[in-house]
Amino acid sequence: METKQQYDALIVVTARDFERVQSQYHRLAANLPARRIFFVGNEEVARLVGTANLGDKVGFLDENSIMSFETVHAVMAQALEGVLRGRELPRGITGWYYQQFLKMQYACMCEDTYYLVWDGDTIPCRSFSMFHEEQGIPYLDIKGEYHETYFDTLIKLLPEMRKCIEKSFISEHMLINVEIMRQLIRDIEANREIPGSTFWEKVIHAIDVQELQSNSFSEFETYGTYVALHRPEAYRLRNWHSFRYGGVFYSLDTISDEDYEWLGRDFFAISFEKGDFVREDQKNLFDNKKYQEKLSARQMLEIAQEEFQEGSYIEVWE
Repeated sequence: METKQQYDALIVVTARDFERVQSQYHRLAANLPARRIFFVGNEEVARLVGTANLGDKVGFLDENSIMSFETVHAVMAQALEGVLRGRELPRGITGWYYQQFLKMQYACMCEDTYYLVWDGDTIPCRSFSMFHEEQGIPYLDIKGEYHETYFDTLIKLLPEMRKCIEKSFISEHMLINVEIMRQLIRDIEANREIPGSTFWEKVIHAIDVQELQSNSFSEFETYGTYVALHRPEAYRLRNWHSFRYGGVFYSLDTISDEDYEWLGRDFFAISFEKGDFVREDQKNLFDNKKYQEKLSARQMLEIAQEEFQEGSYIEVWE
């Protein structure tokens, strides 16, 4: 039985990234399984959303209505005071943590049972559901990533936590159960061994100063692991296949409807990460119609991955 659950989607994004990926954002309105889609950001993002003509389903939410950036920035600067030695803290360091805190804090103001968080550089290749068709249980989607420092931080926040599944909960999106996220936040705030009163202050103070500038926290791994250990019955795990390095093989200016249709047979979504670009020797590969006729997107990526450098993310099918 397909669920009739209604929920909204949040996309936390900077103005620069919104402009970079904007040409593809009409696909969010067409394919994301959400009642409404809210881009979360500052005043410049509000202006961009207002002029993007993405339809009535798409709106804007002021990031500071969820959590003050300047408040988080001040705490981060204080935590890094010894490293900064009088220098100004780059806003980007705070921003990486801040966007994760926003996704968690939204649970405290959400009036629905669920909300979907979705990465702004990721575009769905086709429509899909976040609930099991017959059982009506929501999916917790998993991929094949692993970063030890995320779990080092998690164990400090919640000492009973541990990595409990082989795969990763980092999948460029997550359907959040409001009640579970609120409980996770309360449990973190109950840890008296770490300075701070709010969950996000405790996250900052749980990370070694030397690691704070190295992106040492994951809201996805934290929430997913918490669910797996405390509320496993609340979700059903699903292997999520997405084209992580889409920007290495496709240009945002030229990717077509036909490309998305071909990609959608093997992938739920494609990501265009900041800094990725199509090199000369990688042009006319995945968007080559002759190749698309002979090979699937999965087959093409498996061939391409044979040349990936060690340490690169590898998409694996079982």
